[in-house]
Amino acid sequence: MEQFQKKRKSFDEASTNLKTSRRRLCSNKNEERNNNQNNDNKGSVSTTLKLYDDPWKIKKTLTESDLGILSRLLLAADLVKKQILPMLDVNDARAAETEEGSPVNVWDMETNSMHELVLKRWSSSKSYVLIGKWNQDFVRRRELRKGDEIGFQWDPFNRAFNFCVLKRAIPP
Repeated sequence: MEQFQKKRKSFDEASTNLKTSRRRLCSNKNEERNNNQNNDNKGSVSTTLKLYDDPWKIKKTLTESDLGILSRLLLAADLVKKQILPMLDVNDARAAETEEGSPVNVWDMETNSMHELVLKRWSSSKSYVLIGKWNQDFVRRRELRKGDEIGFQWDPFNRAFNFCVLKRAIPP
């Protein structure tokens, strides 16, 4: 019984560490910017040690068209081809090139909620869009504004994209 309790305690600690590290992914970016702004002395040497690569490979500063009634997030084709399509299985990647598109799950890391969007190539341009309930599930619910920087990263374990607001725009 004692051995079981030790294993349980170890599992609980690992679970807590995972939750904490997921939360830090969103907050580290803002903390890092604040630290860099506070330490911008010309001629000084940075003592910041960076132990990891920035996990937010897919970043976007929101524009008016991303926030409008069309309910779509416009993504650059080169970004999608490099960072998104390789993460999808072959059938989903093919479907993303069609009019129907490919459903993708998106986990909002700050609110711990899962949402489904559809990734598809936009026929009128060379770009891709995330459509579906983008406006309802993200823009309105998260009160996104023009100039906010958002990020996506692929979570291979859950086969979903993690979403985070990396930086809020300064209100006018």
